[in-house]
Amino acid sequence: MNIVILSGGSGNDAFVRGLMKYAAYSEVKIRVIVNAYDNGKSTGVCRAVTDTLGVSDIRKNHIRMYEAVRGAAADKNILEFYEKRYDFTAGKEEEEIAARLGGWGMPEYIPYVQRFFRNERAHSYAYKDFCVSNIVYAQMYKELGYEATNKHFCDRLGIEDFVVLNSFDNVFIKAQTEHGHLIEDEGETVFWNNPNDKIVKTVYDVRSHVGLNPRAVALAEQADYIIISTGTFWSSLQPTIEYLDFYKYLNASKAKKVWVLNNEEDGDSFGVTSLELVRFMEKTGLDLSAFSILVNTDACPSLRMTDGAHNFVRASMGNIKGKHDSARYAETLLRIYYGLQGEAPFDRILMDFDDTVWARGEGEEEVRVSEENVKLINSRLAEKAVIISGNSYRSIHEKLRRVYGEDLSAFRVDIWADANSTLYRGGRAVEVLEGLVIGAEAEPCIRAISEEIGRPVEQLGVKPVCYKIKPLSEQERRSLAERINARWPQYFKAKCTGKTTVDILHKNNNKIRVFEHCGFETMRTLYIGDEVSKGNDAAVSRLCTCSVSVKSAAETNLVLHLLTGEQT
Repeated sequence: MNIVILSGGSGNDAFVRGLMKYAAYSEVKIRVIVNAYDNGKSTGVCRAVTDTLGVSDIRKNHIRMYEAVRGAAADKNILEFYEKRYDFTAGKEEEEIAARLGGWGMPEYIPYVQRFFRNERAHSYAYKDFCVSNIVYAQMYKELGYEATNKHFCDRLGIEDFVVLNSFDNVFIKAQTEHGHLIEDEGETVFWNNPNDKIVKTVYDVRSHVGLNPRAVALAEQADYIIISTGTFWSSLQPTIEYLDFYKYLNASKAKKVWVLNNEEDGDSFGVTSLELVRFMEKTGLDLSAFSILVNTDACPSLRMTDGAHNFVRASMGNIKGKHDSARYAETLLRIYYGLQGEAPFDRILMDFDDTVWARGEGEEEVRVSEENVKLINSRLAEKAVIISGNSYRSIHEKLRRVYGEDLSAFRVDIWADANSTLYRGGRAVEVLEGLVIGAEAEPCIRAISEEIGRPVEQLGVKPVCYKIKPLSEQERRSLAERINARWPQYFKAKCTGKTTVDILHKNNNKIRVFEHCGFETMRTLYIGDEVSKGNDAAVSRLCTCSVSVKSAAETNLVLHLLTGEQT
């Protein structure tokens, strides 16, 4: 899953912390798009000295991801480099900062500090309440560029290079209020705190123009999930979306989209309700009709207001000093993505097997996740789960025996296998859908096919419900399937399955037959599969109340944990 988050410096860490509690976290690629227009305090000084963009939100994202990944194992020296603020003595800044860097085991950054203080305007400022990392980042931005610097620090921290700038334009933002007052400095914007003269517009002072960052554009186009996260509206979120019409790429993206509202009012939007924020966001050009707008029912009253004109989703996600509970926050966002946010439970959960419950690969991690899926289904979902597979039961049994041994009486989940036609329960065939059995009148056709290709044809199931021919090259199997379908459409149909196989099935064979036979149309049903948009999976998934498309067994693992309420 490709997740793109638009945030400021701290709008994504709660989600990342919560997401890491799921086994499929490794399957998720997270990228964060930010602007670097911060101009307050030490960041503003660094911008003035090096004539670069602001480091603040980038630095915060890097260290918070590092802390989320490392947890209690986080290096104290790194944390101090990034987060601790110091007052340095005028005229002795280089010496004192060099001593700090040496003590942290980071002497390689001392030359950047020395060159920072060689800049023309470096000694025009007092270095009070300063993060050392701001100075190092800013000088490296000047010398190496933004992307090379960011990658360097991500490599040092052992995290992915996940922070992407919306643009490399050197921009300073100002804010205009409803009474026409122009707030000249971004640092003042975040502390405006004036409900009687609210900010209504961003004004851009562009010092150098390059354009939108192609990486940011590509991320919007390729995303599976776009999250506008919590953050300061007029300095972090709105300018990123509005500047150079970046919203157009968000509008065009086919990704699932959600905007998460804050828990508490920020200084730049103090006294502004959730509905007012929606109106401000729409003025940027962003199409909110494609977004779920997530409201925390534990947020302050002004940010819980909703209307019927937008897709508001309400959920309780905690409010600890303005922060979401990370586990509940991640769970809510994942449920929205998979369409599982409804409160009514499902009566039946139907699942494909290969590449859904069980990974096709044999790697150690793939096998581990597959076995965990089987155990989780059997222990927590056995009364609701039904596996419907076009594969042979023999193949499924071979995998299940790794967990339960030869005797599968302990596996309590119903399995429809052998081309969706035969019900196995506790390791035994208990029912065959007679309407899917290939009749004796078709046997001469099967013999003719076997003679034509010069090899035996394998019968699948306790009755002839499917015949398999393999291995075949791609050209051989497509040609054979076309010939069979052209010659004997009255008896059966031929399908190319897997990578080397042709299946010969009864002409009416479809997973829908199981759905109808079991009376699932009268129930709330969920379908989980890796091909819900095509083939047999598509047909049955359209009949279900809800369907979830997964790309791997690891992603199925994540969905199963959502359904059971268990995290790893």
